[in-house]
Amino acid sequence: MNGHRNRESFGESYRWDFSEGPDARIIEVYNSDVTGTNDYCLIAITRNTEEECEEELDGQISDGIFENARIDNPIEISLEELNEMIKQEKTA
Repeated sequence: MNGHRNRESFGESYRWDFSEGPDARIIEVYNSDVTGTNDYCLIAITRNTEEECEEELDGQISDGIFENARIDNPIEISLEELNEMIKQEKTA
């Protein structure tokens, strides 16, 4: 939430792979150890469809990674933008 540091961002970055067979379900969370800030964290969700990605994000906000956290306005970025942000933070 604007004006609050993100609680999740204080932990180490991690990757969860819950994939089973052809059902892709990978969640990657980039926290301050990668981004260099506690103002936000970056999350990459890999699922089979865009709809599944959106459902996964909703679930992570309400009952998962960000449960009980103050979430302002999630912003969708492309994988290329995500990689560029991480690259820029590492060289800053």
